[in-house]
Amino acid sequence: MCGRYYLDLNNLLNEEYELSGEITYETNFNITPQSQVPIIIENKLIIGTWGYYPDWLKKQKNSKPLFNTRWETIQEKRTFQTAFKKHRCLVPISGWYEWKNVDNEKHPYFFHNEKNILKAAALYWKRSNGDIEFSIITQEAFGTLATIHNRTPLILSKEKQVKWVSDLETESIYQDISNQQDIVINFHRVSKSVNNPKNQNSSLINEYTEVPF
Repeated sequence: MCGRYYLDLNNLLNEEYELSGEITYETNFNITPQSQVPIIIENKLIIGTWGYYPDWLKKQKNSKPLFNTRWETIQEKRTFQTAFKKHRCLVPISGWYEWKNVDNEKHPYFFHNEKNILKAAALYWKRSNGDIEFSIITQEAFGTLATIHNRTPLILSKEKQVKWVSDLETESIYQDISNQQDIVINFHRVSKSVNNPKNQNSSLINEYTEVPF
């Protein structure tokens, strides 16, 4: 799963995207579901809410928005079928967090690419009032990433980003994205300060070191 990430919008504005109206966003090192953050729809930067909250889900007790969508079943689940056909978008990510379970204790890790801002595949839904909600797609973790957590965001190469938002048939898109080569992702352990959503400063991504006694 991907339940926390970080985005520096300044890095993103160096790329050529149109702005959809005025974008109000401050760099956040600890983005949580239901946050309002920039996403990319039709090459435009738009503010969306992280987590799709369909009406049927709201009626369930203690329900939460769908902030992740499994890649393996995206064509089978009715909740995601239409969005997969018509409403695919990209979510810019400077890095994200996952937790590794060690002796019944969870240790947070930060994942990133040292040179580039990453783009995750995602689906979006537009509400009747114009608000946009989105869900980040996840896949099985690969390589060394799987030593930390069994799921990872579906990060796309530049070539696959173009394919993802194209008008090609969804079956062609699914087959092509599924065959994507692994993208280089670096990771290191970080402080448990990230566990508290109220902590949103840059120290959260610093590598954790044991304090000697």
